[in-house]
Amino acid sequence: MTIPPIDYTAPLFWIIGLLLLALLALPICLVSRQQGASPTRRATRLALHGLLWLVLLGMAVQPRWRTQLPAGRVLVVADNVPGAAADRVRDSLHLREVIRARSFRGATDTVVLLGQTFPDALLARLARQVVNWIPYDAPNQLQALTWQGVVRRGELQTVSGQLQTADGGMLRLRYGQQQLDSTRLVGSNGTFLLRYPVFTQGQTSLTLWLDDTLLDTLRFVARPLDRLRVRFVLDAPDFETRTLANWLGQQGHRVELTNTLSKGIGSALTINAPTTGANTLPDLVITDPANVGNALVSKAVAAGKNVLVLNLSRPETDVAAINRALSTRWQVRRIPGKDSLQVGPSLVALPYRFVPAPGTLPVGNYPVMVQPAAGQSGASRVAVSLLTETFPLRLSGDSATYDRLWLGLLAPLQPTSVNNMGVGAPLIQQQPTYLTLNNPTNVPSTLRVGADTLALRPAPINARSWAGLVRPMQAGWQSIQDTLSGYVYAPTQAGALAQLAQRKKIAAMTASHRRYDTHRPSTARFVETPIPDWVWFMAVLLLLASLWVEPKLG
Repeated sequence: MTIPPIDYTAPLFWIIGLLLLALLALPICLVSRQQGASPTRRATRLALHGLLWLVLLGMAVQPRWRTQLPAGRVLVVADNVPGAAADRVRDSLHLREVIRARSFRGATDTVVLLGQTFPDALLARLARQVVNWIPYDAPNQLQALTWQGVVRRGELQTVSGQLQTADGGMLRLRYGQQQLDSTRLVGSNGTFLLRYPVFTQGQTSLTLWLDDTLLDTLRFVARPLDRLRVRFVLDAPDFETRTLANWLGQQGHRVELTNTLSKGIGSALTINAPTTGANTLPDLVITDPANVGNALVSKAVAAGKNVLVLNLSRPETDVAAINRALSTRWQVRRIPGKDSLQVGPSLVALPYRFVPAPGTLPVGNYPVMVQPAAGQSGASRVAVSLLTETFPLRLSGDSATYDRLWLGLLAPLQPTSVNNMGVGAPLIQQQPTYLTLNNPTNVPSTLRVGADTLALRPAPINARSWAGLVRPMQAGWQSIQDTLSGYVYAPTQAGALAQLAQRKKIAAMTASHRRYDTHRPSTARFVETPIPDWVWFMAVLLLLASLWVEPKLG
């Protein structure tokens, strides 16, 4: 039997000690002064008082029985793991004993956990055991899932993960009833990647479906786009470019549409009047192959601004002119036997494809590519579009598709923004995660996430990035520095993300056990068991009843 360490400096220790001393001395004094009681009765009463005092002393110090755990391994199986799977693991590990989680009492020194849905009470009983973990991947169950918790409107939201299925299946990402992206699961690993340009703003909820089964709801926050200064440099704006200019103005951007009528003569249309001077270079220049040599386009590229070239008619000739004017390396190849390409409803492209080149990136599933062009003030990005006309989408009333199209096309041409908050989703209640702050105008020493505060530290690689570790304690939408918010998932809620939370918790627990087991001595295989509180309570009641009955027996 052992006694836990006692803090002799605590005031509570001295208060309890004085009470116990009084309870020891007072009965002895009172019993010794009783008249007419025989020595036997006095001895009995003193013995009962002494036993009561010992029981109260035991309640105060809480002695523990120290026993050694028996050597050996036992397989503890989560309640949702089928018996056939448990038998296969038992046979492969040559284990004799298999115990379900609801029946486990911790009577062995080494435990092999199969599955991930274990109650916290069971995990707490494994503090002294060596723990190994074997995850159980049920059919149609997510093994991993990540997305961006904060993203700007127009940027690509990327949902990636791993899901093993017996017969494959179609994985779909939806916003309400609208399908955003889909992929068919193939292969044994079941990895997937879904992307779409964000067209919402504020708190957004998506749903992830496997065929007709809802897996879970993905929540994130979409920040508004920064207002851009956009300049159209064209000889004669057509209906396509005018429709695009009006749409950009409706999005809040400052738009200037330059129309060159003849040499030295032109006109300009301004939407959302710029607050800067006339000589200020635009953030984005939209032009066509005939005007890529314009002085304004050259100045924009030299200053590190971005350029979009559209309305190509003869791609091979036009691309050569773009390369000469902007120092790019575009190459295109004609697709034989095609006069045009249908790339979507009411969306047509020229029958050409871009030749892949280092540093060249596609934009979604559209025939649009982005390539860096060296400028004097930084790397300018030049995008070339093979789309012919996009305004039919707008005319047909499909404004949502038109919005998604141009938000996606313009996302890689956005200038570098400030105060970018990076939040890896999903955020799980009581599980640690990192928040990052990139390119801030002012670096705060701390960030507030709901009722929690985390300290920021400089990132070791990026000098313009700071990171902090947070462990959210409350579920639901939590504010981030009063301007943003993030959704915290509760591990107890239904859905695939709750299963992932259990998986992460078991993985972290077993990892900490491995670190601990390599350094602790062999005596750590002993376990200390306290006497249950109900035993103390029953002993006190029994002794008090005996002290009340004893005088009445005489």
